[in-house]
Amino acid sequence: MNWADYFIIFAGGGVVTGILIPVICRFGFRQGILDLPGAHKRHRFPTPNLGGIAIFLGFWAAIFFAYQRYPALSGELGQFLYYVIAGGIIMFLIGLIDDLSGLSAPVKLMSQIITGLILYAGGLQITILFIPMVGPINLGYLSLPITLIWLVGVTNSINLIDGLDGLAAGVSAIAALALLFVGLAFNLLTVIVFSGAIIGVCLVFLYFNHYPAKIFMGDSGSLFLGYLFAVISMIFPIKSYTTAAVFIPLLALGVPILETVVAFVRRTATGQKFYKADNRHLFHYLAYFGLSKSQVVWSFYLLSAVFAVFSGAMLIVNKRVVITILAVFMVVILGILYRFMLAYRRRNREDEKI
Repeated sequence: MNWADYFIIFAGGGVVTGILIPVICRFGFRQGILDLPGAHKRHRFPTPNLGGIAIFLGFWAAIFFAYQRYPALSGELGQFLYYVIAGGIIMFLIGLIDDLSGLSAPVKLMSQIITGLILYAGGLQITILFIPMVGPINLGYLSLPITLIWLVGVTNSINLIDGLDGLAAGVSAIAALALLFVGLAFNLLTVIVFSGAIIGVCLVFLYFNHYPAKIFMGDSGSLFLGYLFAVISMIFPIKSYTTAAVFIPLLALGVPILETVVAFVRRTATGQKFYKADNRHLFHYLAYFGLSKSQVVWSFYLLSAVFAVFSGAMLIVNKRVVITILAVFMVVILGILYRFMLAYRRRNREDEKI
């Protein structure tokens, strides 16, 4: 593939997304399909929330253009392709139904598990787990549960950060950019094409979704993007068993994964259902202490860029050095977050006394 091919992938999906979004916005207002303010939501005006349709169709349009231009792609993805398409359709439809009429968390979770089983049956599996200073471990019978946990976790990670205008789309574009460059380094055509399509779609969507947002991606968009990242991240260890190939997807998706882990631990520790939405995400803490919406979003962009740099460093710097610096960085970040949480809780207690 050459740069013209990359541009077609990048631009193709973006053009389709850009054409569809105004149409979807008008349809949403005409039919009253809007995300209304209230509860844990931070927007002030009713906003169309079917942007996931444009993301879904734009992405697959880019993939179609890529396959027409470069038929060799079908050989690399091979047996996985139809399973990946089937899983993507399920994830998108589940999100769309949730956007239109609402779905219970158990139903969405079961749908995601079924999607994971479809991918697993198609051969897209996590069979190797790499532990620093220990090395690769063959998972054996644990491959299935680890694959399902990973798929569910990464799929929902984008949904969890989709709480501020432009946040999920921007972080997704940065993560996809990191995966694109590493895909080029490993010559993984599927990773290159999928990542390029995500970048094109997300950047165009971001034009309409930045503050103040004209449209939201909804669960149909966030779950679908999360699903795509889960698929891409599982391709890395299948194609290469190097340490870098195992860790790079984790680093590129550092922000959404960090949000997912913190939310899960916090909710579980406080006896709350881990799937119940609340207003105590990381971006809520930053906003609570005085940062504007734009400042919070750009803070997350910066953090995503730092994780992207770590993912690239895995290719050119001694991996133990990178992992050591990353460990120190994570300790600092988690320490800062912990202080924010304590201060937030202290303020709430003071407000209750008043």
